[in-house]
Amino acid sequence: MYGPALDVDSTRAFLFESADCRFLAVSLERGGDNLPPGSGGPWRPPTEFQLGVHEVMPVPVDPEPILRGLKARGYFVWPVFRTQPFGTAQ
Repeated sequence: MYGPALDVDSTRAFLFESADCRFLAVSLERGGDNLPPGSGGPWRPPTEFQLGVHEVMPVPVDPEPILRGLKARGYFVWPVFRTQPFGTAQ
């Protein structure tokens, strides 16, 4: 008998909000030390969540651009007013 498939690609991530509430950011670092300054920072304490293509996001955004940003830069920052700003390039 088999149980549900586990998303082996999910990882622990941290969602940050800028102090001025204009930007959100995702980092794999709990302290957000790798987040760029000047993006509406300082950053508020993060919310921990599981990040993966099959995981529910704590905000209504597609996880794929976030995953690409994490791979490229180690973080992903976007303006709050744009919840779905990024398409996928295949």
